[in-house]
Amino acid sequence: MKNAFLIALTCSLSTLCLSQSNTVSAGGEATGTGGSVSYSIGQIDYISASGTDGSINQGVQQPYEFFEELGLEEQTIITSLYPNPTNEAVILQIQDDISDMHYRLFDVNGKLINENQITQEKTLINLNQHSAGKYFLHLLRKEEQLKSIKIIKH
Repeated sequence: MKNAFLIALTCSLSTLCLSQSNTVSAGGEATGTGGSVSYSIGQIDYISASGTDGSINQGVQQPYEFFEELGLEEQTIITSLYPNPTNEAVILQIQDDISDMHYRLFDVNGKLINENQITQEKTLINLNQHSAGKYFLHLLRKEEQLKSIKIIKH
C-alpha cells in the first residue's frame, strides 16, 4: 500500500515539473498514446570570450548553421556568419573580394533596420538594440544581391 502511494505520488508530481525554459531556434511538444515530451533544437546558452589572439564561443549545443534563403540567383561567395543563433551580435566573415560590398539587415516584416559598407573580411553586426526574433541579412555588391542569410536572435 505504501509503495503504491509513493509510485502514484511520483507519477503525478512528475507531470508538473518543467525540464528547461529558454528561447531556442526550434522545438515543440510531441504527444502520442504513450505520453508526451517537450523538446528543443538549437543553442540554449553560450558565452563569448575574445582576446588579441582570437575569440572563442563556448556553450551548450553550439551550432554552425547557415540559413540561406532559396530562390536567388547567387554568385559564388564564401561566407561565414557566427554565432547563429545569437544573443548579442554576429560576425560576418567574407573570404572573397569585398570591394563595393555592403549589407542590409531586415526584420521579419521586411523593414530595413541597418545598412553598412563591408570594409574588412570580418564585420561585427550588433543586434543588442533589437528584440528577439528572425532577421534577414542581404549581402550586396553595388546594388546586386549576392546572398541572403537568416539570423535568429534570442
